[in-house]
Parts: sequence; structure tokens; C-alpha cells
Amino acid sequence: MSTKPVPNKSERRSTSLVATLVAAATLSLSPQVAFSQHEVDTDEGSQGPIRISGNENAFGYSQMAMMAIMQELPDINRYQWEETMALIEAVAMKEMVPTEYVVPTAGSGPVLQMAAMAYAAPGKNVVTVEPGYTQLVRTFNNFGGETKIVPLNDKLEYDLDAVKAAIDEDTVMVYLCNPNNPTGTVVNPDALKTFIRELPDDIVAFVDEAYLELADGGLDKHSMISLVREGENIILARTFSKVYGMAGLRVGYGIMKPDTKKLLGKYQMGGPNKLGCVAAVASLQDTAFFETSVTNYRSVRKMVTDKLDELGIEYAYPQGSFVFMKTGIPIKEFQGMMEERNIMVGRPFPPMLDWCRVSIGTEEEMSTFLTVFEDIMKTQGKL
Repeated sequence: MSTKPVPNKSERRSTSLVATLVAAATLSLSPQVAFSQHEVDTDEGSQGPIRISGNENAFGYSQMAMMAIMQELPDINRYQWEETMALIEAVAMKEMVPTEYVVPTAGSGPVLQMAAMAYAAPGKNVVTVEPGYTQLVRTFNNFGGETKIVPLNDKLEYDLDAVKAAIDEDTVMVYLCNPNNPTGTVVNPDALKTFIRELPDDIVAFVDEAYLELADGGLDKHSMISLVREGENIILARTFSKVYGMAGLRVGYGIMKPDTKKLLGKYQMGGPNKLGCVAAVASLQDTAFFETSVTNYRSVRKMVTDKLDELGIEYAYPQGSFVFMKTGIPIKEFQGMMEERNIMVGRPFPPMLDWCRVSIGTEEEMSTFLTVFEDIMKTQGKL
């Protein structure tokens, strides 16, 4: 009985190249396919629901990322150590920090959770805002810590003076999501840098920059990465789920000083998988995709806000991949009305329960949403 020899790594990669080229040829058929529209077909052959609820990238992902995945598929029987190191090196080069500052994770969520677990203790507190992203504070509370909530200002922006006033002798962390989720507003970068520099040495600033590439001026204008390089007591979190369109692959990272990294390492969770690592590295190299993704987001976001201005709808000034708007309708009811029209919108964000967070989809998706939105608002007597 004869058996075929198992192909070596080089041979497997050569074989996979055929599949890669086929995939690349398919992707190059049209701009829509190249950006991999996430459509769900029903039994009747029509598109499934418009998903503008989870801040997913409706414009797709990098072709280079797809090719990297195809090339790596024959080696998924091997652990991801080399690929993880390659990701760390790529991120360190991008952020201009030593590799010792980078913590690769499965999405940015684990960075938030590890930080919460590392700093939480009975009697200690984290200061944050409401409405805001709650993953870190929920974990902080679950591990015995307390939360001090500061309201946003009238423009639904951070009030840094109020945040500073909430800090006391038991505060160990300040958590800020910038742009804030769900409002999408950003903090003035100079004011934020001053705020962080003036924090007591024993308080860590956690800045969640998941959506910051999409802000006007982008990372160059708004990121706090320079404070990490300066040695400030700060943790940054980034993700490949948003502008890079890799939500399903779960890749993110934290950036922090080595001593902070050592502290969080006590609570280390599983890192990104092999395919996610190679896709992330390829995405960082694909500057054309990045620029197109940012342009698409900003263009469609403006289309939405222009229509809201026309209708006289109140909204927070959006700088992320979503728009937070006032409907005047209880959010659970509004969700139901939208679902009846085959549209999925964002969840409740207490205490603003008559507002709705709407993720930016494709131009076609958002045109459909705006038509339905206007109809619902008129039917409900809100216009």
C-alpha cells in the first residue's frame, strides 16, 4: 500500500498560490466585489437585513489580507508564534515604538479586560463617562472595583474638567474612548494631552482609539501615541475590526510601557490566530485600501449628516464609523420599527434612551435607511 508524501511548507505554499490567484481574480471583477460586500441572501433571493447596528465595515477588507490568508491556510496545523511576532514587529514599526511596548490580542477587547483585571480592587475606582463604551468598566466592577460616572457636556463631548474633578484618592484609572462610543465625538488632542500629563503618577490613563483613524485629521492629529513614547502612564488600544474590516478575524493590540505590559501580562488571554496575524500585517501594508476605506466612511458619513441637517434632526458630531442621533422615540420601539423594514440599528445606550446609534454602511444601505428613517419620523409625528 503506497501513500503520498505530505508536501513540505514550500510546496504547500506553491499549491495555495493557485487558490490565491483565483481568489484575487474573483476579487478584481468589480470595486463592489473587491471590497467584499457583506450581503445575506434570503430564500426569495433578495438581500437580507441591512446591518448598521454593530459598527462593522460594510466596505469590506483588503485584497492583500485575503491573499495572505489564502497563502497561510496550508499551515494552520502549526501554531502562530512566528506570525504573532511578525505582527508585533509590523505594529511597532507603524507606531514607532519598541516591540516590547506591543501587546497583540484577539480584537482590542482583551486589552480593556486585562487592564480592568490588573487595576481593579475593592475600594478602588475607575473614572469614565456616560453614555460610553462599557466593556472595561463592567470587567472592573466584576473584579471588585467601583466606577465613577461623569456625564458628557451639552454637545455630547467629554468634559475633561468634570472628569478631573471626579478623581479622588481611590482612583486608579481613567478610561476614555476617543472617539467616544456611542456619540462619536472626539476630545481636543492638546487638551487631552495636558489632562493626561497632569494626572497623578499612580493613575493610568486608558485611551481606546478603536475608531480614531476615521476622525478628521486621523491618527496624526488625534492619537495619544506620542505620550506612550514619552513614557507617560498610559495604555492605548487599537483594533483591526473597524477601518481595516477584519471584525470576524479578531485582531487588535495594546500599546504601553513594558512595566505596564508586565502587569497586564498576569491576566493574558489568548492572542490573535495565525490567519488574523497574517491578514493584519498585509492590511498594514495595503495603504491604498486603508485610504479608500477612510474616504468611503467619511463620504457616506457626511451624506448621512447632510440629510439629518435637512430634516432638522439633532445628532452628535460624528468622528467614528457611526452617527448618534435623536429620534425622540424609545429606542426599543425604534429598533422594532426598523426591523419591520429589514434594517438593524444600534442597541440602547442609557441614559439616552430616545437616541439611536446608526453604523455607517454603504451609500446604498444608508440611502435606504434615510428613506425609511424619514418615513418613520413623519409617521410618528417627529417631523
